[in-house]
Amino acid sequence: GGWIYTFAVQQLNLSGVKSATYLTAAFWGALTLGRLLSIPIATRFRPSMILLVDLLGCLASIAIILFWSQSILAIWIGTLGLGLFMASISPTTLTLAERRMMITGKVTGWFFVGLGAGAMTIPWLIGQLFESAGPQVLLFILVVDLLLALGLYFVLIAISSRTADIYTRED
Repeated sequence: GGWIYTFAVQQLNLSGVKSATYLTAAFWGALTLGRLLSIPIATRFRPSMILLVDLLGCLASIAIILFWSQSILAIWIGTLGLGLFMASISPTTLTLAERRMMITGKVTGWFFVGLGAGAMTIPWLIGQLFESAGPQVLLFILVVDLLLALGLYFVLIAISSRTADIYTRED
């Protein structure tokens, strides 16, 4: 969210910063809307499905920006989509974990350590490479991050499904 302003100004060479400011506000608005929508969605769908749709939606949103990076419309659509789909990733991950394992205070603490580490590391990495590699590095780092998250998602779903099968047979 914090990098979209700089990306828009440098990628599109916007003469005024007003459009980039609106774009940043739109991202945060879409994130807020996504959080609001996630409540009724969570009552109807399984967390594993919501998380998969969120990750794929984020990837699709970034792909729109990557493929049409000179189009202000594509950047608006991608930014709004990214905010909307990103909104429920953290809470849905916790809900999914709660359904697959025993959640204690210690486990919850480790979840927040991971969330905090990612929230610091990814923006730091983008900042280190933004000037030398250009504004496109933002998108490439996010794509790599999301692909890793998607891979981890599939591994954890496969492992937890096997574990659930073992527990089911023992009962």
